[in-house]
Amino acid sequence: MKISDYLSPEELKRLASALLVVLGFIALAAFFGFTVVPGLRYQAHDSGEAQVKAVQGETGWLDPTDYPAMAREVIPPIDPKTVMTPNPALMTRGKTLFSQTCATCHGTEGKGDGPGGAGLNPRPRNFTQNAGWKNGTRLEDIYKTLDEGIKGSSMVSYNYLSKKDRMALVHVVQSLGAFDHGASDPKAIAGLEKLFATAGEVIPNRIPVGRAVTVLCREYAEAHPEAPLSTAR
Repeated sequence: MKISDYLSPEELKRLASALLVVLGFIALAAFFGFTVVPGLRYQAHDSGEAQVKAVQGETGWLDPTDYPAMAREVIPPIDPKTVMTPNPALMTRGKTLFSQTCATCHGTEGKGDGPGGAGLNPRPRNFTQNAGWKNGTRLEDIYKTLDEGIKGSSMVSYNYLSKKDRMALVHVVQSLGAFDHGASDPKAIAGLEKLFATAGEVIPNRIPVGRAVTVLCREYAEAHPEAPLSTAR
């Protein structure tokens, strides 16, 4: 005997749909049970030991890095003179950003030997050597790389940073190489100066991935109290 002998085609379709829904809930519960829930339990566990500070890294699709929370910020146009040439305040800011967002792959000295870049292909750029730079080594070239990223590589866009912060990174990257970075194109420099002087920007809110997962789990549990996930609250 076959199941089709007992059920009509319409009933078989309804049964198959119900089965798919059940399997979907089981898969969802398994996913959260083996990935999200252990992570949340780990975060909730306090061993009394010093907490290890999360390593900062490049932003990107499904990047697990726990960036610090940042509130939305509206930045007005700025005087190009304050960013087009390096100054102590700009360099201090740039070094902090480099340590947080670049050193993981490029290394603390910019030699392309950071622990996060060991398995990357192509390898992270060595900023101390004047060879192989995709967009060039001039001021406007490095800014273009930070603004757009490099397709086909692990170098993603840093346009989530303010323009001033990106320029601070440009100056730090150039400072890591003792070679001649080349004379800038006057038209390109004029374009950058105009960009800083005439266009403000809005930096959106950002929260750490761990916090986002916690919020999503709580909201899902509140919206679906009968779902398997509700047992993880």
